Amino acid sequence: MTLHRRSRPRWALVLALLAACEARTPPAPPAASGAPALASAAAAPQAASAAAATTAAPPPEPLPPEPPIALASGGARAVRGDAGLVTSVEENATRVGADVLRRGGNAIDAAVAVAFALAVTHPSAGNIGGGGFMMVRLANGETQAVDFREAAPASVTTESNMAMVRAGAFGYASAGVPGSVAGLALAHERFGTRPLAELLAPAIALARKGHRLGARQALTLRWAWPRLRTDRAASAIWGRGKAPLAQGELVRQLDLARTLETLAAEGPRAFYEGAIARKIAAAMRERGGHISEADLRAYQARWRAPLRFSYRGFTVDTMPPPSMGGVALAEIMLTLERLKAHEAPVDSGLSLHLFVEAAKRAYADRRKVSADPDFVGPEPAQLLAKLLDGGYLMGRAPAVDPERATPAGDIAAPAGALAPESPQTTHFSVIDAQGNAVSCTTTQSASFGARIVIPGTGILLGNAMGAFSETGINAVAPGKRMASSMTPTIVSRDDKVALLLGSPGGDTIPNTVAQVLRNLVDHGMTIDEAVRHGRIHHQWLPDRVRVERLTPPPQAALDDLARRGHAVVLDPMPIGDANNILVDAAGVAWGYADTREGGTAEGVSVPAKLEPAAQADAPQATEQVETPRK
Repeated sequence: MTLHRRSRPRWALVLALLAACEARTPPAPPAASGAPALASAAAAPQAASAAAATTAAPPPEPLPPEPPIALASGGARAVRGDAGLVTSVEENATRVGADVLRRGGNAIDAAVAVAFALAVTHPSAGNIGGGGFMMVRLANGETQAVDFREAAPASVTTESNMAMVRAGAFGYASAGVPGSVAGLALAHERFGTRPLAELLAPAIALARKGHRLGARQALTLRWAWPRLRTDRAASAIWGRGKAPLAQGELVRQLDLARTLETLAAEGPRAFYEGAIARKIAAAMRERGGHISEADLRAYQARWRAPLRFSYRGFTVDTMPPPSMGGVALAEIMLTLERLKAHEAPVDSGLSLHLFVEAAKRAYADRRKVSADPDFVGPEPAQLLAKLLDGGYLMGRAPAVDPERATPAGDIAAPAGALAPESPQTTHFSVIDAQGNAVSCTTTQSASFGARIVIPGTGILLGNAMGAFSETGINAVAPGKRMASSMTPTIVSRDDKVALLLGSPGGDTIPNTVAQVLRNLVDHGMTIDEAVRHGRIHHQWLPDRVRVERLTPPPQAALDDLARRGHAVVLDPMPIGDANNILVDAAGVAWGYADTREGGTAEGVSVPAKLEPAAQADAPQATEQVETPRK
């Protein structure tokens, strides 16, 4: 086993996303991910109007490169995993997942254990009181998406929800019905191999015995402390008197340990129907919240068909609505492929300009189609099929000018205020020796969510209700999920996993995933180089290019962006935290934990001295390699 310690902060195809299946009834698996599954209905010749027939024929669809692109293996700072690999933002959680793989669990088992551990050790985003999205790909090529985004309680109205937002979007009224326990249980029930109680045991131990507060966790705690300290249950966990705990101090969560023990003994429905549900509902009644026992009973995680597209010979499976992130990622990458942006040198002004122009259009489009598919008619899915059609992308107005920036207002008219999405989320990736893989992003929405803990449970609730819009397809409705930028993504080729991608970062998530994907596929970087590389961000509005001050592109590229008409802003805040994995042609996994937030990647090795037939039953050898903290 190798261990990498990170330093401190730094989409013709077809659309497969039409209806989501009922919880616990997975959809028919998509076609093998080595070939594109879908072709846009909007591109069907029989559907073309007479007017369209008079227009110029759309450009031909790009052909896969020949020879196929070879991904770069290795990496000076990358972690190798011959029999599996885990990478996450927090070292205890990473270790928990790697240990599950060593004991014979598969990637889904390990991912469930990691997620529950993060609820203990990385509470700013890891959770059982919030939600998330998970992409699962089995070694046989079956790929599924699990939607466990939070849902609106039945009593919430647009008026009450907007009043909550205006009041700061924190507290009991900001919490949606949590989805994480249901989502993790759904994935485990379908694909897991180890008992759920076994996978919960490490999280229980971390909560009961305690763990030392990490550097990133201490930093986010300090940011959230002014509100956390006003909640008695929260301040009792993370405070000493009037001050928050500091890095290295012991955090014990006995109430959370008991809650997790109840889940281990009684199963996930204890959270939604048992004593835990009663405690949540009682606290809500007493403190002005909306979640009722009926809301909790009604919640179900959903299987969704992944949003699938091809990019330069690779098949990309990403999260469909209610994710806005997968939509944006697909449009960005499909546009860049047709613009042949990969021919521009890395970090050149032209390369960055084409990326920004693709991103601006994708971000303007994504809010038109990204909402809970259980609550909208067929129009958003039909529009999405159009948006991801190559003819539309190359024929839309205004076209991408390779020399000049298109003003954001020329792309689309602003439709009211666009609330920024909180960047405090977390992403982890897992692959096992057989090739099963999980890419998962979870969130409390804001850092530490609603910043309240349900008394007697240790459950820190998220504040995702603020992600609903006042009007439009993302407006609140009872039981509806709110849109999100989370973009867990799995890339494959020839029926084999190639990349596990994802990131936190709110609105920046799709751009982060797109840039890491470009670095790996277009620019031949190793996984550590691709993740460490500097990032930029443009989300249509505001009309500016955000650049990481600590890892900027060359000054000549920034000057070139300005010459083309872009407003460039250097920002001290990092963009994203890409805990990602690459699998090379030999089947070896290479992982890296992004240095922007601090965490670990840990690989599992097969003992070298045993014959292959004996390796499966042998204990896993371990080897640890550390990189010094800065």
